[in-house]
Amino acid sequence: MNVFKSLIGFLVFCILSSVVSAGLVLNPQRIVVLDRERATSLELLNTSDEPARYQIYFEHKKMLEDGSIVDINKADDNAIHAGDMIRYSPRRVDIDSKGSQTIRLAIRRPKDLPDGEYISHLALKQIPNKQAPALNAQQDSSSAEKELMLKVQPILKIAIPVIVRKGELHASASVSDISNIQVNETSSYVQFTLHREGNRSLYGDVEIYELEGEENIGNRVGYAKGIALYDPTLSRLVRIQVDQSVLALGKKLLVRFDEKGKYGGKNLVEQVFTVQK
Repeated sequence: MNVFKSLIGFLVFCILSSVVSAGLVLNPQRIVVLDRERATSLELLNTSDEPARYQIYFEHKKMLEDGSIVDINKADDNAIHAGDMIRYSPRRVDIDSKGSQTIRLAIRRPKDLPDGEYISHLALKQIPNKQAPALNAQQDSSSAEKELMLKVQPILKIAIPVIVRKGELHASASVSDISNIQVNETSSYVQFTLHREGNRSLYGDVEIYELEGEENIGNRVGYAKGIALYDPTLSRLVRIQVDQSVLALGKKLLVRFDEKGKYGGKNLVEQVFTVQK
């Protein structure tokens, strides 16, 4: 029975991995509501060949220092979240194949809301399409041989961050503890800790370049788009995959974190790193 359950879980994971990229497109994939803004929207596009139905709701999550995002235990949560001050519609949508749908969000900040940044995650959970009825026991008993038929229908769930800001916010970024990691023969990484100070989150791209000589920047050998560090977490681990040849002993690399100006940030942090054994 445990093997059977594991098989189902593996199949669901494989299906979800492909459906997320091919079944539903969200624009934008991250929502930031700046101070004085009162409304925004989210566009959904169903790229699959079948109609799809989604339930839409807010979840409250937090970022851990390893970079993972987990649900907040409601019993221990007294914070104010973005979802607490947002009205949105519709809350359930039916989207035809190749069709689209707009989700509208209205923001109402409380009058006594302290300056700061407030975050929730907007979740879209697919409601499965109805399946044809299965054979009943009497019909099945006429078969000389019984076969186990396993049909897994994917259930897609996507959650994107929604950030509401109030007041004049600021943040500064820094990196520390850069190191090289060789997990196995095919998995090599450069990892570091990203830090922030201030009252808003960080969001930017990470690039790793080879250095030719002492200062000349060579080829880009590592890249990760959309690395976030959400308030109130002050630091998180970042791990960027690189080719094994990049981590030759003594080679110098430049690690760069470049914050996205689109979301109000201007931090550009660069640090040189020498590959160790």
